[in-house]
Amino acid sequence: MSTTVRPHSHEYAPAVKEFNLRMAAATGSSEFFLPEYPAQGESENYFLALEGCEVRGGYILRRQEFSVRGRIIRLAHYRQPVSEGTWNRAYAGVGPQMLRAALAEEPLLFALGMGGSEFALPRMLRAMRWRLLPVPFYFKVLDVGRFLREIRLLRENRGRQLAAEAARVTGTGWLAIRAAQRLAAMRRRKTDCEVEQFRGFGGWADEIWERAHSRYALVGVRDSRALNQLYPASHGRFLGLKVSRGGRTIGWAIALDTEMRDHRHFGNLRVGTIADCMALPEDAEAVAAAAEQFLRERGCELLVSNQAHRAWGNALGACGFLRGPSNFVFAAASKLAELLEPFEATFSEMHLNRGDGDGPIHL
Repeated sequence: MSTTVRPHSHEYAPAVKEFNLRMAAATGSSEFFLPEYPAQGESENYFLALEGCEVRGGYILRRQEFSVRGRIIRLAHYRQPVSEGTWNRAYAGVGPQMLRAALAEEPLLFALGMGGSEFALPRMLRAMRWRLLPVPFYFKVLDVGRFLREIRLLRENRGRQLAAEAARVTGTGWLAIRAAQRLAAMRRRKTDCEVEQFRGFGGWADEIWERAHSRYALVGVRDSRALNQLYPASHGRFLGLKVSRGGRTIGWAIALDTEMRDHRHFGNLRVGTIADCMALPEDAEAVAAAAEQFLRERGCELLVSNQAHRAWGNALGACGFLRGPSNFVFAAASKLAELLEPFEATFSEMHLNRGDGDGPIHL
């Protein structure tokens, strides 16, 4: 029997539950499940791939306004697609079928994150002629000993583990990391700015948005309305920093301070994240420096950030951040990529970070 893609509705809740049970039994993973019930809001819709009354897959379309070369248009995020083809080759065609249905619904489609370019979804997107690039990852080590002991990349094989332990015990790891970070920070300029924590975005955020958005080739709308939905003041995990110069607010950042517990990448490190930010490109360094100092003074052991725009990457470099391998991938469907041509050259003018897509999850 063939499958069809339809909007989720309450009548399919029992079938979705059965699908999730099959997926958990077959894959042993509980990270991504299909929502049992349809979304309530207008900006997000759930879709199911159905074979008769059985659910064989599903995905989420999240619609969001972006500034694309200064023009506000609606894009859609292709989120959390799962299909029975993951563990049953009889349904290998469900994934491409769902993607074609999503493109028919929203041609200006993108995907973000995905765990890295080697996984099934980015491989399928590339095969269907999407354009994919990793959003650069930056890190700064503040406690070298803890970093060498906890970071999981260094524990993937016995050789790396022994090398990391030797570097930690002898101090060569401390010297190497400090030297690299000091070299990266040699370009840093002094900034005469005032920094304050805030809860809730106001008109000052709208002013920054209006001044800045046309300076980026692509940026998700970050006015006060959108930001207060994404980072509600009631959510104590999001740490807001407002940066001013000469009495005028020039930018802001959203930071996280997370005590990791057996994290698959960060072990038990205390990780500070510069998750989101906004300013004119020339003010990026002042905002990045404020966020770095704030998280360092809180006692974080490792600082991380994903930033696509070259001004923000340069700003982090001036604060002593190093660039590492990224598993946070941006993928644009052909219609969206056409608006951003030449795509590869334009990518470094796009403002993408962990505030986009699913937000700062797993951090």
